[in-house]
Amino acid sequence: MKTRPVSLPHVLIFFLVFLSTATDLFAQENISIGVIGALSGPKSIYGISHLRGAELAADIINRDGGVNGNKIVLVPVDDRGEMGLVGNLVTRLIYDEKVLAILGSVDSGCTHVISMICVRSQMPHFTCVATDPSITRAGSPWTFRTLSDDERQSEALVKYLTTVRNFRNLSFIAADSRYGKMGAKIFSRRARDSGIEVRGPIWIKQGDSDLEFLGKIRQAIQDKTQAIVIWSLAEDGKRIVAGLKNAGFSGMILGGDGLASPAFFASGAPGVNGGVVTCPYDQENTSLPNTIFKKEFLERFRAAPDSFAAHAFDTVNMIARSLRNGVKSKSELRAAIVSAGPFSGATGKISLDSSGNDTRQVMLALCDGNNLKLLESLH
Repeated sequence: MKTRPVSLPHVLIFFLVFLSTATDLFAQENISIGVIGALSGPKSIYGISHLRGAELAADIINRDGGVNGNKIVLVPVDDRGEMGLVGNLVTRLIYDEKVLAILGSVDSGCTHVISMICVRSQMPHFTCVATDPSITRAGSPWTFRTLSDDERQSEALVKYLTTVRNFRNLSFIAADSRYGKMGAKIFSRRARDSGIEVRGPIWIKQGDSDLEFLGKIRQAIQDKTQAIVIWSLAEDGKRIVAGLKNAGFSGMILGGDGLASPAFFASGAPGVNGGVVTCPYDQENTSLPNTIFKKEFLERFRAAPDSFAAHAFDTVNMIARSLRNGVKSKSELRAAIVSAGPFSGATGKISLDSSGNDTRQVMLALCDGNNLKLLESLH
């Protein structure tokens, strides 16, 4: 598959009058799609997986004849998970690279910036990793999310805790980040509304000394806490569960999909095994799209795919499905996505609501060795 790197652009003119987007998408030989995410830095485990899923989708589509004879060419850019880089990169994708759609980012803050620019330029924008609910609730008709957001993930965790486990007290530990803060706000509200006593959030910071970190772990496990919910990315998650195990905590540990990465559940780190996380992707589902996706991903990358690769794979295929219907402009592409109805892919059936948000039921899974094992009791 052809990919074209983008050099760092010049100064971004941020609030400008955007030009009309009603141009023929097929005037050129190839169909360009921008893929923006953290390809380096601490969030790259998500960004690289995201790009690989998109690359595989483009490869298969092109191998099968492309979209009405046109090849898909991905234009990947690295935002390193830093909001300050995103504006220039997105502007370059839109005006210099002339992409017809943008996929990304893996960071919610970066994704907000992308969405703001895309609505002003009338550019179809898809996120399949960032879970901040406000991304699609901001009212942009140009942004779509193809996985469950923090509201739906929190709802599933609270339902499990109250109806399956009958827990009534827990501690909440979160990374001191945008992801952690959003998860803390949403989960804590939902849990307390359901009658659960929540201690926290207890914030874990990158600069915490060992003594400060231990104090926070002890705060979380006092008073016979029944469960601890963690909202962090994989690296912080491993440190937290190891700290809980070393401190003697034997209760249930749960977390959001920031922990649904092999960097967490397949890491072999102390305390990971037996944890329960939201699971946006059932790797074991036997549908034809998932069977093809898993086989091809393993052959190409010599590793099993995760949720972030699978959702990017499905999202590129969703875009291609709409493009095949005689779409000639970005506005027609947006309208086609809205009207196309559910899409059945490797991750299951993706259905979007009126805000462009994925409406699927959230699954939970047990960290079991190197795998995630679905909890059937939730359903």
